[in-house]
Amino acid sequence: MDFGLTETQELIRTSAREFLADRSPPSNVRAVAEGDTNTLVSLWNDIVDLGWPALVISEQHGGAGLAFSDLAVLLEELGASLAPTPMVESAISSRILDRFGSESIKTELLPQIATGGVLITTAIVERNASWDTTIATTVATATNSGLIVTGEKRFVPFADQATHALTYAVTDSGEPALVLIPIWPPNRVNGVERKPVNHVSGVPVCSLNFNEVEVPSENVIGTGQVALDATDELIAAGAVARAAQLAGLGRAVVDATVKYTGSREQFGQAVGAFQAVQHHLAEMAIASKQVHHLAHAAAWSFSDDGYSGKRAAQAKIAASEKIPTVCWTAHQCHGAIGFTWEHDLHLFTRRALAWKTDFGDLTFHKAKLASFMGL
Repeated sequence: MDFGLTETQELIRTSAREFLADRSPPSNVRAVAEGDTNTLVSLWNDIVDLGWPALVISEQHGGAGLAFSDLAVLLEELGASLAPTPMVESAISSRILDRFGSESIKTELLPQIATGGVLITTAIVERNASWDTTIATTVATATNSGLIVTGEKRFVPFADQATHALTYAVTDSGEPALVLIPIWPPNRVNGVERKPVNHVSGVPVCSLNFNEVEVPSENVIGTGQVALDATDELIAAGAVARAAQLAGLGRAVVDATVKYTGSREQFGQAVGAFQAVQHHLAEMAIASKQVHHLAHAAAWSFSDDGYSGKRAAQAKIAASEKIPTVCWTAHQCHGAIGFTWEHDLHLFTRRALAWKTDFGDLTFHKAKLASFMGL
């Protein structure tokens, strides 16, 4: 199996690095974390112009028709720059619509996602902050024309910018349901209420309250086993996407720490010349590279026919365990300056801690992996 980059992937990586160096510097990341939505919207509009939301949408529906492994290359660069964008939410939602949605919803929405007219976020987590769908309490009551959804979803990213929320619920007969709920424009969709959450990630996050929201039958992605399969794939795709971003984040932290320890002097020599620091740097580099390989191996497993849940779990476990540790080690190597608000390092650490639990935490994915291993 060759994980070397293809010509297309090299082009994606090079163009993404150039664009993000200009459009997602630390000053812009800070601005968004402090509530500047104009910077976020401007960045997303530029990303739409580049065609990134169309990458993994089929050509039949107005996309580029590229593979999930191509997307992972882009996501790694987005992670390295901490770009505050809903690229992951948009991409994995597109995949789920393409794989499980009706022809009418694919024909209507996928071309609009590709051109930026529609932005879908994910609404799975509830009050307990768990990605375990077996304990979901959001209720979908059947009607002659579809479902009526009532409940609360927590930690919904970019809900203020999204036009729809891909939402997991349980029907009144106890069956799972995955539905697409329009939530735009804010405060003008009957039964949908947003509550902003001050989140460690530094990107806009809300709770969504659904109060008897009517969902037409064409917006029901699936019920029963179809809903379970679609939601499992959504979470697995999100986990691999976050692992790819964490790999990029880890690489950026390693590069910054090597640069700092090479220029900071103590006792007449660079801090990086001390063996103890060199050992830290080596361990950080190894951990970052391990996550990189596992994330791309998992992304490679995603195809039009399915994916490897085992590889997805392995990638997310490694990323969630190793990259936050890389960040904490970087703080140690930076010394006191690494713990200040003025230094950029905390931006990476905060994002790593948020992504660590996104699309399933360590406990969730270790249980998944054990199941895949037959345990």
